[in-house]
This record gives sequence, structure tokens and C-alpha cells, in this order.
Amino acid sequence: MITFSGVYKYYNEIPVLQGISFHIDKGELAFITGPSGAGKTTLLKLIFGSEVADEGEIKVGDFELSRIKNSEIPRLRRFVTFVFQDFRLRQDLTVFDNVALPLRILGEKEKEIKLKVMDVLRDVALRHKVDSLVRTLSGGEQQKIAIARAVVTNPQIILADEPTGNLDPEASQEIINLFKKINTRGCTVLIATHDPTLFQSSSYRVLKLKDGKISQ
Repeated sequence: MITFSGVYKYYNEIPVLQGISFHIDKGELAFITGPSGAGKTTLLKLIFGSEVADEGEIKVGDFELSRIKNSEIPRLRRFVTFVFQDFRLRQDLTVFDNVALPLRILGEKEKEIKLKVMDVLRDVALRHKVDSLVRTLSGGEQQKIAIARAVVTNPQIILADEPTGNLDPEASQEIINLFKKINTRGCTVLIATHDPTLFQSSSYRVLKLKDGKISQ
């Protein structure tokens, strides 16, 4: 599903990722961990196609990212979605309109949009907030809305960059449980975090990044 082969990424000639190789299976949930500056966010951006590797090969599903055309990026973004630490929600819009946004961009009919939005809001237990402005919600609720927006297009892969970084421990656990629930439905989930409590005592695979390299 996701394969890195000898991937290097440089910023201003400084290596951020060095010789990265790994494979994530279809339907797997895995964590990427490491200190700030280890390269976690850069790695996710490479999978998402918002950054391009300087050396090596990256394959995401049927996409060869080293040779992907700009015209194929919209199709990649339906296949892979991203959940950010800072939510990236429109604070001036309602919960419904935030979740509906990617479907409207895709040109779906409003009747279908309503059904899909209400379904995912039920999954994140926030259907009762459908008409609330996002800015009135707690941080944990906003992250659930961000996840709902990410899954509403039925992607095959969800990338999450420090999704609990702004949340308290209880809300953090709720978010991780939500990702686990999504994963049980067959979606591949890759979570970058510096917080080991999110994966300790679990059977999920952990990729450890240090100084731009995967360490054992």
C-alpha cells in the first residue's frame, strides 16, 4: 500500500530524510514516532504528494510518486487524506459545511452530501453538533470533525500528523480509538506522534525516526 525505497529529502542541501525504506500493508495501522525535527511531518507530506523526494522511490497504492503528473494529484488526494494537529477547519462555517467541503469540491449532489456527512458525524458521535459553528467546539470535538472531513470521501489511506498534540490525555485517547475504529473498516492509517503513550502496550507497528533515519 505504501512503499519507500531508499528515499532522501533535502532542505537547503541539509538531509531531512536519509535512505528511508519501509512498507505499510493495506489495512494496517502504524505509528511513526521520534523527536521534533526527526522528519515525521516530511515523511507524511511525501506520501500525500505535497513534497517530492530528491532520491529514491515512493509507491502509494498504484501511484508512483516520483513520476506522478500534476493532473493525477487530485485523484491521489481522494486516495490519501490528511489530518493535521491544528485541525485546519473553517472556523466561520458550521460543522456540516466543514465536513461537506471536500464533497462539494468533488461536485457531488447536495442530497448525497447530506447523507454522507450525517453518516460520518454519527460515527464520531457529533451528529447533534451538525449546525454548530466550529469555533464553538472544544479541541477534541474539532479534531473529530477534522477526522470526519477526512473520511467522508472514503479514502484508502489516512495520514495523521500529531493529531493529539493539542489535546488532553482523555481527548487524545478518544481520537486514537476513533482511528482504530476507522482502521477496522479496512482503511490504512499512519499516525505520526512524539507521544509514546499512544502506542505503548499495543501490537501496532512503530517506525522510529531519529536524525532522518529509521532506527530499530
